[in-house]
Amino acid sequence: MRSPVRELEAKVHQAKTAGECLAALLDLANLHAAEFRNREGLRSAREALNIARARNDAGAVGRALAAATLCHYQRGDYIAAVATGLDAVAAYADDDRPGRSAALLSVALALHCVKASELAQVTAEQAVADAVEASDVLREANARSVMGVILADRGKPREARRQFRAAAARYREAGDTLRVKKATSNIGHTYRYQGNAEAQEGKPALAAMRWKQARRVYETALRSATTPADDAIVLGALAECECRLGELDVARAHAEQALALAVEVPLIQAPCHLWHARILQAQGDLKAAERASERAREAAVRLEHGEVLATCLQLQSKLNDLQGRFETAQDLERRAREVTLEREAELARVREELALVWERYAMPTPAKRDRSPRAA
Repeated sequence: MRSPVRELEAKVHQAKTAGECLAALLDLANLHAAEFRNREGLRSAREALNIARARNDAGAVGRALAAATLCHYQRGDYIAAVATGLDAVAAYADDDRPGRSAALLSVALALHCVKASELAQVTAEQAVADAVEASDVLREANARSVMGVILADRGKPREARRQFRAAAARYREAGDTLRVKKATSNIGHTYRYQGNAEAQEGKPALAAMRWKQARRVYETALRSATTPADDAIVLGALAECECRLGELDVARAHAEQALALAVEVPLIQAPCHLWHARILQAQGDLKAAERASERAREAAVRLEHGEVLATCLQLQSKLNDLQGRFETAQDLERRAREVTLEREAELARVREELALVWERYAMPTPAKRDRSPRAA
């Protein structure tokens, strides 16, 4: 039995008309994007875009650009994601609300990643409104999922969980079991983040309760439809909760299960290696923890994600300190601070560039009235 990718590639090659080829390429671009194969997704989106423009098919132009936007976002190229996403919004006809909703979502995610949080939320709200008005169940589910991610990061876990539960219900209604799993996992993430915040606030009992709630949700997610990438994310998050709860053997087993799936996506690899290192450190195996932390650092560098890289450097500093290599530990701690400052400066620069990009478009959303990435 051929994989869905192979099936779609065969449809592209066997297409008898440009329309059939275009439809298959759009499906292929979206499938690659959904499974984090961003380079392949961009290639398929580009081919689809060329055909769509030759046919003057505005809807297909918008769908190709929306798929490319998601790939740019997942690669961490947020300026390209916002610019391409706004091109997609502009390509759709005013009455193509489902298409516009999809494009706005990737724009919202990119804005969210550069900490333009208020504008990200407003953009996601418009995406939800477009999908609801169009009575498009899947688009609404996607929009609510993105809305949940943004709300969780803004410190609103209960509101985020409401959005994720609504998204899961819509996905279930549409028969999309894989995205039911994604939405369920996201509910777990909100409990985990909430527990982490409560631990920092000096509320250990409440934090432990949240991590246990997260664990139950993750265990439910693991029993549903599966892909290696989604399972790696869930297993890595489960390992974090178990480590924080002091259940180190179980945590290590889950971290190693996640890594054994060999998902070549730095966004997934880095946190898995990081928590594997922390678990090994807690078990007293400092040499193995150093090796795991170096793998986490290598993945974080490929991701160019300063926040994760800084955390890796801090852990490496601690491991060196524990082994008496004080000068190296100080150097690593200094580098972690530099990375944090560099990241903050880079995000500020990106927000400035996005403000210029945003101003070139007449956005049909409430955000255009008085907000910009710079202000947000």
